[in-house]
Amino acid sequence: MIARFLFCSFFTLALSSVVQGQLQKGSWMVNGGLGLNISTFPTFGEATISTSTRFSIAPELAYMVTNHLMLGGKLSLELSGVEELRIAPVEQNLLIRHYFKQLDDLHLFYGGEISFKKTTFSEIGRDTRIRTNKSAFLQTGLLFFLQQSIAMEFLFNYEMISVRSFNQSNNFVDGGSLQLEGGLQFFIHSKDKTKPTETDYRFYPGNWLVGGSFQLGGNDFLRPEIQRFWGSGWTTGLRLETDISLSSRVGVLGLMPLVRKYFRPEKKGKIWLQAGTGLRGNYSRIRDNETDEFWWTTASRDLFLEGTVGWSNLISPNFTLDFFITRRYQKTYRRNNPSEERTNFSIGLAINGLVR
Repeated sequence: MIARFLFCSFFTLALSSVVQGQLQKGSWMVNGGLGLNISTFPTFGEATISTSTRFSIAPELAYMVTNHLMLGGKLSLELSGVEELRIAPVEQNLLIRHYFKQLDDLHLFYGGEISFKKTTFSEIGRDTRIRTNKSAFLQTGLLFFLQQSIAMEFLFNYEMISVRSFNQSNNFVDGGSLQLEGGLQFFIHSKDKTKPTETDYRFYPGNWLVGGSFQLGGNDFLRPEIQRFWGSGWTTGLRLETDISLSSRVGVLGLMPLVRKYFRPEKKGKIWLQAGTGLRGNYSRIRDNETDEFWWTTASRDLFLEGTVGWSNLISPNFTLDFFITRRYQKTYRRNNPSEERTNFSIGLAINGLVR
């Protein structure tokens, strides 16, 4: 799945406006996600091709009740499946957050969140199954404003308790997990201020385009991306892909060099084409039963190619909002096993930082 976004959730679509204030009473925080992913891959042990489809939408809205207190909620809807199986999770989140300390553009906060999630499993020839999950979180972190309406958030998210059940029976109580997360927050303020007219939308040689995502806690991943402009709309860059799950003792490490070409250099909205190829290793942590020692071994390697067409719009002198469509081909090599091929199609929106 291809995603490029600056410390934010999958396929972020945002609204923003520039104003004098930042966290004053009456401001709105608007966020959310929109994604579509279609993959084709060989069925394990069979000479047939399967197709998996995943569509998700997750609008989020919060309101500053006072200059320091925020109340809000999020609704996440998803539909995914392979062949006869359909999985449809629906999640509602309610949050409260208090910003108790301000240091210039840095705001410290604490708060909490309650989550209600219901997942429906529908399979041809079988009864519909329902899994529910109710969770409560304690949160603390900091918010740093990159400009008047866009801020970067770093959040420690502690799950105090989680109650899961399947078909309204066999409740399972868990909790105690901690995650470090990063994301962008977008604010629409209660007062308007005219934004200075931008007249120069060109990218100059030496400019840098920075994006990526990360999550620490549970299934950790880190996917930074950086590109440099060389002139005439050309950029070269690199994306790093790492994933690690200590609970299941698996990890992924890969690099993808990228080449991009922008068209319509004088326009605020630009069309671009991008190509990339890379190699990724999939690793497993194995224990020796005799010595009780652990070591990492290569489970498989992936060779992948991708092509992307996109549209980029400067929403400020230092940020771009991109819409893109990506086609990705992946070939997996395993020891003493035939190679497997997979294609992936995805669309989305992304925020990238522009360093001039």
